[in-house]
Amino acid sequence: MTITAPHKLGSGLREPEIVVTGARRTYELADYSHLVALHDVDVTIEAGSFTSVIGPSGCGKSTLLRIIGGLETLDEGDVTVCGVAPREAAAAKALGLVPQKPALLPWLDIFKNVTLPARVNRRHNRSPLPDMEHLLQKAGLGDAIHKLPSQLSGGMQQRAAIVRAFGLRPDVMLMDEPFSALDEFTREALQEQLLDLWDETKSTVVFVTHSISEAVRLSDRIVVMAPRPGRVVDIIDVDLPRPRSAALIKTPAFHAYEDLVRERLQAAFEKPHHPATEKGRV
Repeated sequence: MTITAPHKLGSGLREPEIVVTGARRTYELADYSHLVALHDVDVTIEAGSFTSVIGPSGCGKSTLLRIIGGLETLDEGDVTVCGVAPREAAAAKALGLVPQKPALLPWLDIFKNVTLPARVNRRHNRSPLPDMEHLLQKAGLGDAIHKLPSQLSGGMQQRAAIVRAFGLRPDVMLMDEPFSALDEFTREALQEQLLDLWDETKSTVVFVTHSISEAVRLSDRIVVMAPRPGRVVDIIDVDLPRPRSAALIKTPAFHAYEDLVRERLQAAFEKPHHPATEKGRV
């Protein structure tokens, strides 16, 4: 899949392609056994694309996301973000993160919450900040700008967290199951608003999810992972038209992609992978 007009990095780094090569990450457990969170993972994510990572619990989805974000290091392998090490990309403010919980400051209203990162982070040679009031309006929070987080529903708080993350115009946005705690109706509404914000900012997005429907609706590409050990079993390009409205979910083409992802996940369970034991490794 080719991005014909990738956005220019405001950080001064090169285009935000993410390259993970031969990634291995192993955790030592309390009983001195080992959990292979990632085993020989190779992933390339193109500039300006929306990539979802899907798989069951324990397959290494969040570990992969943390490694891309520079929050963890690999035991073996290599990862570059925007052509540099993840921590260097983070130091250049090229990375944004949306966790599962919104983590808004309870004593600040929504507008002050979403504009706080721009006030405390220095920016060097970056593009102008977006109009945050405009982004809040686009996310359906126009009437909540001056409300405290406690006055909003969980879905509205999560919208604010997404606006806050996009507000610095990060070149790469990492999202760790941000809609997992929401009901299905709210989740679908936020998916549409997320796509609107992404279309406005053109960040490269890596989105971790358990939901097949969510992955198909949002993504240009879906990375399918399986556990024991955590590994990539397939990468599926999603050739559906944009914008992707709620009506798209009901189409045969959409359901065909859902069936394909489900089939690849099921195949991974039916044919478990057992890497050869390596001395000193696992």
